[in-house]
Amino acid sequence: PPPKLVMTTSILCDGNLPTFKRIAREYDVPFILIDVPRGRKRESVGYVLSQLKAVIGTIEEITGKAFKMEELSMRLSYERELMENLEESKARTEDSYLPQHLYEHMNSLYVLHTLAGDGRIAEASRGIHERLEAIPENARKILWLHIPPYYDNELFNLFVPGSKNLVVASELMWDWMYPVDPQRPLESLAEKLVYNPLCGSVVDRGNFCLDLARSFRVDGVIHFSHWGCRQSAGGVSYLKSIFEEERIPFLELTGDCVDHSSQGAGQLRTRTEAFLEIVEKRR
Repeated sequence: PPPKLVMTTSILCDGNLPTFKRIAREYDVPFILIDVPRGRKRESVGYVLSQLKAVIGTIEEITGKAFKMEELSMRLSYERELMENLEESKARTEDSYLPQHLYEHMNSLYVLHTLAGDGRIAEASRGIHERLEAIPENARKILWLHIPPYYDNELFNLFVPGSKNLVVASELMWDWMYPVDPQRPLESLAEKLVYNPLCGSVVDRGNFCLDLARSFRVDGVIHFSHWGCRQSAGGVSYLKSIFEEERIPFLELTGDCVDHSSQGAGQLRTRTEAFLEIVEKRR
C-alpha cells in the first residue's frame, strides 16, 4: 500500500532529504524531517524529543487514530533484546565469526536500521552465538568501514565465508545500537538519534571504529569511499592516522557503490590483493 506520510532524519546521509522528499512528492503525502543536531550533546535531546512529539500529533491527524505508546514500548523491548543478543555474539568472536558475504553486510545495514523493533528480527537473533563458526587458520580478519559496492563485483569473490579473507565486522552493522528504555520510549528514541556515533565529530567516529577493531581483533581495515559522499570520505585521513597508530593496516578504496558501469573492477581487486599481502606480512 502507498504510504500515508514519509519521514526521515538528517543524520548519516545528506541524500536522505532530497530522496525521501521526492518519494513524498510522488505519492502526494506529507514529508517530515527530524532534524538531529550534530555534536552528540545532551541539550539536543530535548529538541529532538519535541519533534518526535509533534510527529505523533501529525500521525494521529492523518490516520484519525490515537497513537499507541504501549506499542512503541513493545517495539523498543524487541530492539533491546536484539541489541543484547548481538552484543553477546560479539563477546564470543575471539576465535569465531558470523559468516557473511560482503553484500550481506550491506543487507544487515538495511534490516538493522529499519526493523530493529520487529519481533521477528529479535526472535531470529536468539541463539545467534550458536551460529558462529570457527575462524579458519591463518585467516585475515577485516573491519569494513562505510558501505561496500552494492552490485556483483570482484570484492565479493575476495571475501567469502570460510576463506582466508574474512570481513568479520562492518561499521554500519553496529552504529545504531543504543540501550533504549521501553519505560521512556520517546526519550530513548531521541537519545538514540542524538548519540549515534556518526552524528558526532570525526573523533567520535574514530573512537567507535577503533572499539570495533579491538572487539573483533581485526588484522586490517578497509574503507570504501563512495564518490560524492562527504560523510564517508571527509574523515578518511584521520581514520587512517589513528589506525596506523594502532599498527593496523588501513586501505581506502574509492568508487561508485551503486553504478557498476562507473567502476574499474580489476583495479579494485588489484589494490585489495596488494593490501591483503601487507596485512599478512604485518601479522
